[in-house]
Amino acid sequence: MKERLLQFIWQEKFFQLQNLEVETGEQLIIRNPGTWNNDQGPDFLNARILLDGTLWAGHIEIHIKSSQWFQHRHETDAAYNNVILHVVWQNDDRRLADTLPTLVLQHRVSSLLLSRYQQLMEAGGQFVCEEWLPGIAAGYWLSWKEKLIRERLARKAASLLQLYKESNGNWQDSCWWWMARYMGGTINGAFFEQVAKSLPTRLLARHKKQVIQLEAMLLGQANLLDHSNADAYVQLLQREYAFLRHKYQLTPVHGTLQKLRMRPAAFPEVRLAQLAMLLHQNGFLGSSWLEATHPKELAKNLAVTANDFWHYHFTLEEVAPYYPKHLGEEMVQQLLINVIVPYVYAAGIYQQQAALQQKALNWLKELSAEKNTLIKQWQRAGVSCHSAMESQALLELKHSYCQAKNCLDCAIGQSILNQSGGIVPPD
Repeated sequence: MKERLLQFIWQEKFFQLQNLEVETGEQLIIRNPGTWNNDQGPDFLNARILLDGTLWAGHIEIHIKSSQWFQHRHETDAAYNNVILHVVWQNDDRRLADTLPTLVLQHRVSSLLLSRYQQLMEAGGQFVCEEWLPGIAAGYWLSWKEKLIRERLARKAASLLQLYKESNGNWQDSCWWWMARYMGGTINGAFFEQVAKSLPTRLLARHKKQVIQLEAMLLGQANLLDHSNADAYVQLLQREYAFLRHKYQLTPVHGTLQKLRMRPAAFPEVRLAQLAMLLHQNGFLGSSWLEATHPKELAKNLAVTANDFWHYHFTLEEVAPYYPKHLGEEMVQQLLINVIVPYVYAAGIYQQQAALQQKALNWLKELSAEKNTLIKQWQRAGVSCHSAMESQALLELKHSYCQAKNCLDCAIGQSILNQSGGIVPPD
């Protein structure tokens, strides 16, 4: 037995409720199990119970063994003074039961529920619940996906609002940093963000019409213009950067960009050149993102192509066959999903405009589902995925719940345990 499972059993009342008695013999009726407290203090707050007909209001504390009350020194902690019921799996120390009502659940929980939980915890594969997924109703999935997408957007919005705080309340700078971080990808995102932070939007705005200067500053700040190169275009970039570095007293970012197991089209040099073109053609788009009514309006602005030099290069050093470095449909969709939608949602939170938050959600419903290995695995397991809202929700489910086996906090896991007969008296 684990304490989190026992908390779940109490919260959902997944135990035999008839003829409840505390250890000293008083009849117990649960009016309200309380609200789970995931912070310091008792496990459930503001519960209401009847003990021999007398109404008690206060908190509930959960332990596997009653002796843990003393091990955790709750008797010396004022936060536990208002505990009205001690719920335990087994009562191995009877000292407390005489002064604090104690309920033992060991023989009141369905063995099938415990067995099902053990199966979930021991299962391997991509999804520990895969064999039970066909039994989950579509409506149940829909409501859970909607909750998951709100959790995901809230988490991303929190990251963006932290950038806003770091920028001293500058939406343009925080938007620029956010875009740069995503263009850097999982491997180089943090480095790209530092490059963006070294080049504030007020500085870049002065050079918006000169894409070569924008490119020179981005590549130079990323330490990519340090080496000698015979190519005339690279030498032009080096001269531009040397002049601008001196003019603005720029300090290149420390660190090294990575290319391991990366597609050439996603090399950092290419992404920085595409970022330069985004700034050149569109400027800083935060306000237009909020004003747009449909993501298609924004998609055409994102579909830029890097400067002509990059048609024949993946790096600054080597010539390659002709291949225009265009931000394709898939990458544009990823920018809409992972950059623009969270930005609109974060602005809605900051401005207390529910309409902006809803617009962000609606855009995810209008955009196509992402196509990646994880989404294909969910679909093979029988879980539908028809929009970006659903694919993002399933990504959140996998990374925030499945990987850590947080089945007790997952609506699907709870449903599976409920199907096991969690509310049926024990065998």
